Amino acid sequence: MKKTAILLIALMVVSVGFLSGCEEIPNEIFEDMSVITFTVEPSIIEVGETANLSWVVTGSDTTVTIDNEIGNVSLTGHRIISPNETITYTLTASNLTSTKTATTHIIVEEPDDNESNGNGNGTADNSIAVIDTSMGIIKVELYENKVPNTCENFIKLADDGFYENLVFHRVIKSFMIQGGGFYANGTRKESPYGTIDLEIHPDVHHVDGAIAMARTNDPNSATSQFFIDHGSQPQLEPGGVDPNGYAVFGVVIDGIEVVRAIASLDPEQTTTKYGMQNWPIDDVIINSITIENP
Repeated sequence: MKKTAILLIALMVVSVGFLSGCEEIPNEIFEDMSVITFTVEPSIIEVGETANLSWVVTGSDTTVTIDNEIGNVSLTGHRIISPNETITYTLTASNLTSTKTATTHIIVEEPDDNESNGNGNGTADNSIAVIDTSMGIIKVELYENKVPNTCENFIKLADDGFYENLVFHRVIKSFMIQGGGFYANGTRKESPYGTIDLEIHPDVHHVDGAIAMARTNDPNSATSQFFIDHGSQPQLEPGGVDPNGYAVFGVVIDGIEVVRAIASLDPEQTTTKYGMQNWPIDDVIINSITIENP
């Protein structure tokens, strides 16, 4: 009888220990949660300009929320923002054991009519490209004083009438609008001048309205296709998503509202055409690109 009782007690102890072990969630698996960075760049903008809000959070089973209607987000990411007033953003990271917050703020100033737009690298000696599209005219200052080879290639193509009746075939809101390589029927047009070498200048950046060369993974594969940044795109700088970066060769000085209108076609008014995503349902035609010399 004693042996039976002892055996039953032992089984009960093992069973209780086993069950409690299954249900227990060790606190240490959540202790690695941390807000590594939460920044906005640039921290001072003018009304109508954009900035890049970025964050890095670590932690198991962590939920990240950013206010101002940005909503639930992944642990690591960035968002293009265009606030119209000085504002503070709060990031909240939480899991089953703790909650951590971080804040960053951006100062929004009224534009100074006496200040120039863009990279601040302009000069009266640079040419102006007038991009006449079916949605309006975009004027771009070409940084011949900073990236002469890339500008020379673009100017030659424009002077040849190469871009006439091509389309913006790739349009992504808060990212960029890309064109200069396809007709509306999907036919590709190849540059007669072939590829050009990647040309990066340290003072020229992917600001809102910057124009840059599109290319493949080969840094020296750009030909005729170009894109215009919709909002600042610092991830396209050297060391970002591509270690070599993407060559900026100018900036919009007039008609940024046309860039925004084209970009805003995405996603409701874009589709997949000819195997390519983000193609506008109603084609945005490049009627012509003409060069105004200084």
